[in-house]
Amino acid sequence: MIKEWIETSYNNKKLSFNSCIFLTGYSGIGKTYYINKIVNDLDLFIININSNNCTSSLQLTDLLTKSYISSLIQILTNNNKKKIIIIDDFDILMAIDNTINIALFNFINNNINKLNHIPIICIINNDLIKKIGEIKKKCKIIAIPNLDEYEIHKILLTYDNNITFNKTLKIINETNYNISKAIKIITLTQFNDNDEINIIEELYGDIFNRNKFKSIIIKEQWIIPLNFHENLINELSNNRKGLKKNKEEFYKKFIKNFCFFDVIMHNNNEIGIDFFISIISGLYEFQKKKKETINNNFTKMLSYLSLQKKNNKNSYKSTFPLNQIGNYHLSMVNKKYIY
Repeated sequence: MIKEWIETSYNNKKLSFNSCIFLTGYSGIGKTYYINKIVNDLDLFIININSNNCTSSLQLTDLLTKSYISSLIQILTNNNKKKIIIIDDFDILMAIDNTINIALFNFINNNINKLNHIPIICIINNDLIKKIGEIKKKCKIIAIPNLDEYEIHKILLTYDNNITFNKTLKIINETNYNISKAIKIITLTQFNDNDEINIIEELYGDIFNRNKFKSIIIKEQWIIPLNFHENLINELSNNRKGLKKNKEEFYKKFIKNFCFFDVIMHNNNEIGIDFFISIISGLYEFQKKKKETINNNFTKMLSYLSLQKKNNKNSYKSTFPLNQIGNYHLSMVNKKYIY
């Protein structure tokens, strides 16, 4: 049904509410995987909008406008594929800004028969579909069924190529078809409050272990890298041997690569995580002084910035607070690469 809707939607010449659908389903059943598989099979140019690159109604309107007007990447690469816009994490976007649904409604309503048609697919959990307001009366809503056992087994094989089908069936039964939970089980990242693991100490250890670090970071794909960064200066200054100039050089290189990590994560989380692990490998060139407990100093302000850093620039005029320069920089980097 979804594939047919996408294909037939390109018969529309202009934007309308028929250009937008909402895909619903229970959390973790593979909604994003399902739609991305279809879109990739159709060989379309995907524009992803989610909580990583959009944190306000103003940003959503801006991203949609740019998506319809032009695509820098398509121009530079001479890519003539048909576009499709996927708005993932719609429920999370509404939690961040409860006017996101109104912004989407107004964008479509204000541009009916003005902009050329590009299909918009919004992915949202079942529980939130009743809360999206008037737009649910205008746009089609399609419920995504659970993936079957064989499809889930294919997904789990990409994480563990030795997993048997019987083990997949056992995990499916345990998780009630929740794919995200199933992945956490086989990647050993299904932690709970009683797990005795100090994540920051693992990343600041004296042995570099890519697979172990990946399983740790998957747990909190944005917060853990930010956590690592905030404690990095203290780690280099107090807990590592080496010349000061070499430590400073590593830190400067880390900050530059951390900006690229921020960009990469918008497009592919798995590649982003692998990239982050690569950029922290340089820390292990500095020998550990001694075993110490790391001061896990993750401030409330940094937590706030991790959600809002791309939003703040919109309110800047000719001047902006000096403490927001980092946010401005990351926002400009994202604006440069997102299309």
